[in-house]
This record gives sequence, C-alpha cells and structure tokens, in this order.
Amino acid sequence: MKVILTFRVALFSLLFLVGSPNLQTAAAATQLDIFPFYRQDNLIWNKAGLNNFPNVLSELKWENLRTQGIKAVLKHDLGPRYFLEATGSYGYTYSGTTQDSDYDGDNRTLEFSRSNSNGSGGTMFDASLSLGWKLQDSKKAKTSLQAGYAINRQYLDMTNYVQTIDTSPNPQLGPFPSVSASYKALWRGPWVGVVHDQTLNKRLHLTTRLEYHLPDYAGECYWRSRSDLAQPVTNNHWASAQGIVAALGVDYVTGPRWILGAGVEYTNYTTFPGTDQVNIADGTHVQIRLNEVRWDSWMFRLKATYRF
Repeated sequence: MKVILTFRVALFSLLFLVGSPNLQTAAAATQLDIFPFYRQDNLIWNKAGLNNFPNVLSELKWENLRTQGIKAVLKHDLGPRYFLEATGSYGYTYSGTTQDSDYDGDNRTLEFSRSNSNGSGGTMFDASLSLGWKLQDSKKAKTSLQAGYAINRQYLDMTNYVQTIDTSPNPQLGPFPSVSASYKALWRGPWVGVVHDQTLNKRLHLTTRLEYHLPDYAGECYWRSRSDLAQPVTNNHWASAQGIVAALGVDYVTGPRWILGAGVEYTNYTTFPGTDQVNIADGTHVQIRLNEVRWDSWMFRLKATYRF
C-alpha cells in the first residue's frame, strides 16, 4: 500500500511539473478519433468464508460478454511539446453467460450450490483524461509519454436464472425466470503510458500503446431475491488493483484531414485482496475477505480521424 501511495503522489507531481511550462505557446492543433468497436469481456470475483474458511466460499463469473459500442478520443495540442487527451466510450452487452458457485471445502471443493444465467443486458463505460509529453515528433516517428486518470465501469446483469446444483435436503433445481440479480464494478485511478507512431510509408502508420494503471476498485451486489440481506445493495466490495492496457493499430492517411484505420486493444486488471461487506437486513454488517477480482477485455475497433 505504501508503494502504491508513493506512486500516486509522484504521478500527480509529474502531471503538474510536466504540464506547467509553456502552456500558452504555439497555435493549438486538435484531432478527433471515432472508434466503433466490438468487445469481449470476462469478469470474475471470489471471496472467502468467515475466518477464511473455506478459502473460496463463493465465486461469480461473467464470461464471453459480447459488447458493441463507440469510443471517442479528443486530442488537443498545448504547444510544441505537450497535449491533452480526453477519452470516452460506451457499450451495450448483447450476449454472455454467468455462473455463481458456492463451496463448503477449501480450493473450490464440496460445491453445494451452482446457478447459471444470462449475462446480456449490461452496459460498459470508460473515461480518461491525460497529459502527454512529446519525446519525439518527426515525420517518420512520434513517441510520447502520458499520465492521467481513468474510470472504467461495468454494469452486469444476471437473468434467466437456472439452479443446476443444490445439495440441500430439499433441492430446488431448474429455471426460476422471476429471479434476477446484477453487479456494478468500478475501477478508477491514475495511470502512466507510452505511445509510439511509426511511419511505414507515405500513407500507412503503425501505432502501439502501453499503459500501466493503479486503480481503486469498488463493487456493488444487487441480489434482489435475498430477503435476509439489505436492499438494494446487498454486498459492497473494496480493493486496490493494478492493470495494463495494450493497443496496436494500423492507420491509412486518406488526405490532410482524414485518417482511417483498425486496431485491437487488450485490458487486464486484477485486484489485491480486499473486503467483502455483507449488508444484513437488520442493518448490521459482516466483513470477510475478498480474495480477488479479475477483469480482462479484448476490443476490436475501426477508426476514423479528423484533424481540425
């Protein structure tokens, strides 16, 4: 935790020091990138029981979440060396699966309950604001360092609920169409990165991007069928996390103002151990160990760029 805090203080100091000089120099240049995208996500979290037994009590999986959406990036030069970049994206999940498993033994043994459901109907939202510093800016190659703050939110649904394992004395198996639940995942924190644009020929460019993130994580569970738990938020999750974003794109310059392209982007975030707070219906709370939350995403995107 001390390393993370030190990193964040240094990062915000870098933002101030890099951004402060020469902000009023030169004429500004602006470009807007529009990315229609297809994205596939997985988000998995698990928690321990009381006194860490079992070491995995419950595990939730949202897998193969297929999302369509649009992303926009606005880049504005502050002078010959510095620029601001604002990014936003929104997507709707039209397909996916979920699984909720509970265990009585360590290491995911003695599974006593499992349900499967439909993971479609959720939404994804991402936003970022960063300051960039141009290390190299020539006709053949452009390299820049960036530092900023990012927010990533996933709102995940669970519908068409089917109980597939129930080892209780009176098992209730089969579909329960009236049962539904949802989960909200929120990642937010600072990041640093490097971007490189390499000219392949007069019209083709290859762009690579790598970011390192240190977000805080907050999750909210909405188990609507649990009358023994408080409503609407039945559980809260808190943890610190780290992650990477890597992207590769190919651009084709069609004229002095327009660029077309395509690319791929990979995101992987993982939390450190944190806290699962169970909110009881009588107003009390129980806190147990949140082992981890893992999120990975593949985005395939097209690109249209306009230079002002």
